[in-house]
Order: sequence, then C-alpha cells, then structure tokens
Amino acid sequence: MNRNTQTPASPPRLRVILVDDEPTARVQLTNRLKSHPELEIVGEAEDVTSANDLVQTLKPELIFLDIQMPKKNGFELLPKLENLIPQPAVVFVTAYDEYAIRAFEANALDYLTKPVSAARLAKTILRLSKPPVSETAMPHAVSTARERLRAEDLVLLRDKSLTMMVKAGEIIAVEAHGDYARILLNEGKNLMMKQTLSLWERQLPADLFIKVSRSLLVNTQSVAKMVKRNLLTWELHLRGAKEPILLSNLESKRLRAAL
Repeated sequence: MNRNTQTPASPPRLRVILVDDEPTARVQLTNRLKSHPELEIVGEAEDVTSANDLVQTLKPELIFLDIQMPKKNGFELLPKLENLIPQPAVVFVTAYDEYAIRAFEANALDYLTKPVSAARLAKTILRLSKPPVSETAMPHAVSTARERLRAEDLVLLRDKSLTMMVKAGEIIAVEAHGDYARILLNEGKNLMMKQTLSLWERQLPADLFIKVSRSLLVNTQSVAKMVKRNLLTWELHLRGAKEPILLSNLESKRLRAAL
C-alpha cells in the first residue's frame, strides 16, 4: 500500500444565509439543511436590514429568502445584492401554495413553500449544480423554465428600487423600449424592466396576450374600446390605463381580429 496516497480534498461548502422573521421557520429549514453537507449555514437574519448587513459582510453563495416579513418584504433585499460579485443565488421561501411564483429575476434559483419538505428542498439543492438559463434564451422561471405563465401565476416585477409581485393576468400590456420593456398595470401604474419584448412574448399566457406589433403585447381581456382617431390612426383604450395607445390601421385590425 502506498503510504503517500492522499485522500482527495472535499469540495468547498456553499455558504448559506437564512432570512425569515419566524424563528421556528429558520429552525425547521436548518434541520432540513443538515441532510445537505455541501451547504454551510453561516448566518441568519430576521429582517431585510439585518440580512443586508450579513450579506455584505459574509458574501454568501446562496440565500433562502422569506417573502412575507414585517416592515419590508423579502423582495426589497434583491436590489442590495446587485453590487456583489458574484451575486448570490436566491431561493424564495413563501406561504403562497396555490400558485407557482415565476420570477423574471436572474438570481431566482427556485421557490419553496412553507413548511419546507425534505423532497422539495432536495430538488432545489440539485439545481445548484445546473448551469443558469441564459437571458438571451428565455427569462428565468423559478418553476418549470419552459412552461408559459398562467393567468394566476405570480410574477416578480422590478424597476430600480421598486419591487412588486402581480398575477400575470393583471398585466394589461407590455411595450418594447429597446432592451427594456414597459409593463402596464392597473390604476395607471407602469414600470421598466430590462427584459426584451420577445422574452415576455414567450412567457405570458398565449390565450390572453396578442402581439399587436413589434413593440406591443396586449392583454385582450383588458381592452375597453378602440376608437378611430383619423384615417391612419386608432386609439386603444385599456382598462386601468390612464392614456390610450395609438395603433395603425393594420395593428388595430390585428387586435380586433383577436377579440
């Protein structure tokens, strides 16, 4: 036997932070993670402020992030991660159990519902070894990457410091602005996201949205009326939008055919 033979060194463990305002939830997740020696819990936080302090100091590779927390929800931590190189992967932990959260968010590795099951957690950990989906290929969905959104699926929307979660069916239109898209919501709300229109076209429900032009997707259920403005232009009035969208004759014809 060769006495100089050395046992190969174990691969470094991934550094993990748990963020949840409920101590019992952190204990439950900690116990689940004991079955995964490739992970090392290096810190815990009960709110976004303390979580940010830990993240900036400890530079974890993975964060289990609760969504519903007092004062600030978990999404408000996401912009604070953008200055980290490399950025940690994020697993959302949520009480939503009726609909999957499909996040247009590069760092969203997966989502887990409470209470976290051992089998579901194992699937999440397995995804750590898979290469990320390229944004140029399709938006990253935290459920099944190739599935289209359903009207009731929750979508994570981010615009600078603003982060919100809405149902896909609540989006009334998407307008292209170069590599960005303007997302129109009810009550005149809108935000800009760095996602191309083609990415949204591949993900939004095909039974709700129609591509009216190269720069516009419309939720057909949000159409209130269409008014002819002159010989060349129509006004598209959407429920919940403050101002009409101008369409050409061809675009208006395309939309009217889909209604």
